[in-house]
Amino acid sequence: MRGASNLSAAALLSLCCAVAASSPTHLIDDPTAWRIVNDGVMGGMSNSRVSRAGDALRFAGEISLQNNGGFASIRRPFEAAARGDDAKGFALRVRGDGNRYRLRVYTRDAAGSENGYSHYAIFDTRAGEVTAVQLRWPQFAASFRGRAVDAPPIRLAEVIGVGVMITKDDHRDGRGPFALDLLGIEPLR
Repeated sequence: MRGASNLSAAALLSLCCAVAASSPTHLIDDPTAWRIVNDGVMGGMSNSRVSRAGDALRFAGEISLQNNGGFASIRRPFEAAARGDDAKGFALRVRGDGNRYRLRVYTRDAAGSENGYSHYAIFDTRAGEVTAVQLRWPQFAASFRGRAVDAPPIRLAEVIGVGVMITKDDHRDGRGPFALDLLGIEPLR
């Protein structure tokens, strides 16, 4: 009987992990899993924060052009191996502010280390409206410190992180406040 209860617990744990891994809100459940990376790494003055906002993860702040600044971003680890087979890209549900944003994807090289470049795809938002966004791999461009680079196509199995960024070029006024509510991020099947 004891072996049966251990098997049941293991099966239940496996099922819970599978549900959490496939949940579109799993990536937005914990604000502390996200790391802020703003233009301050280059001397800029933009700021951002990440917090819970009801059913959403809110990425908000202000883009500043002072000291040659102009971007704010957040990123978090993503365990592609837990997601199973390959995907066609990422699907997002967002509540926007009328600005453009970039979904960034970080990948590993053949040795298992993070690539020096990342991939990004731009998406539009409408102020106060919930939008479903589908970003397919061909929409992503590879870049290193804002410059285009040649890189192999993205494969979900190589993805080790995801992020969201807004730049001065994406901001409707070139600078100022922004707020994006992430309602879901998941691989696009």
